[in-house]
Amino acid sequence: MITLLGSATWHNGHVDGAIRDIRRPLPEDGLLSGAVLRMGDPDAGPVVAMSIEGRIFPRKAPVHLHKSDSFRMALGEPIRVGGTSYAHGEFRLQRADAFYGPEYWTDEVGTNQLLLMADRRGLKPYLTDAQLQRLADTALADDVSLEGVAMLPRDADVPHAIANSFGAVLRPSHFDAGFTDTTRWSTLSDGSRLAAVALGDRESGVLLLCWDRPPGAAALPGFRLGTDLVRLVVEGSCRIGAPGTAAGSTGRSTDGSGDRTDGAGEVELGRLGFRLQQEGTWHGTSRSGPAGSKELWIVADRRAWPPLTAAGPPEGLLAEAGAEVAALTSRLATAA
Repeated sequence: MITLLGSATWHNGHVDGAIRDIRRPLPEDGLLSGAVLRMGDPDAGPVVAMSIEGRIFPRKAPVHLHKSDSFRMALGEPIRVGGTSYAHGEFRLQRADAFYGPEYWTDEVGTNQLLLMADRRGLKPYLTDAQLQRLADTALADDVSLEGVAMLPRDADVPHAIANSFGAVLRPSHFDAGFTDTTRWSTLSDGSRLAAVALGDRESGVLLLCWDRPPGAAALPGFRLGTDLVRLVVEGSCRIGAPGTAAGSTGRSTDGSGDRTDGAGEVELGRLGFRLQQEGTWHGTSRSGPAGSKELWIVADRRAWPPLTAAGPPEGLLAEAGAEVAALTSRLATAA
């Protein structure tokens, strides 16, 4: 179940938003302007924070490690970790139990990233300096977003693994990739490109699906997934129909469960638009916009992929994505 830090009005199991700089005046359009959320398993599921806001970290955040695999992606302006600068849409996969950093932040840019911890219990940073560790522990204790989360101790065994479908290698404990260059991703039957990334627990960890869908790409059918889903448009746009409708239709609709819904027609998600979809609820048919769409999908528990469609098992692009995920899961099992 997706739990938000803050209030939201859910419609048929989903809520939409657009990541916007909250330091500026925001329109009253009913959209979330970013999100901090827990998803998946109620104890050890992932936590996601995606926002553009004032600086919330030290200007030079010290070298540290987490007891969880993590994923971070720059939003808008570049971010800097260690000696690497990441442009909008570029991301870093970081292995659990490995020191990295420092991170650099400025007051002018603020905090502008999507940060995912595959296991929320690994969010606590472990530093190399005892005094800085005490300061970090105090700040963590005052963080209301972490209420009820039992942090993993420094000596905890973390059976995590990171794998991907496009040949990136951990060097030595992270790899970089992104939506700025998708040439190494798999090409699907309609010309779309897809990359799959697994992180976290070897069996029940997070699945990331990175889509690069050209204008005119085949529509994705409506589906129901047995775990929570975050869908973020990195570039371009996409249109999502009401559950049970074909893309482009409006009015009342019947979703795949047979229930009647009052469809409000299509919703268009532009650059940095996102949808949060609760597990077990129906996601409408979707298609890329006139400039195509590059999207990040965060699947809380990869065991739930592939989803079901109204016709049963997935076909077309969802089936092709399923084959990518199956191959990735097989490699993880072999390496265990």
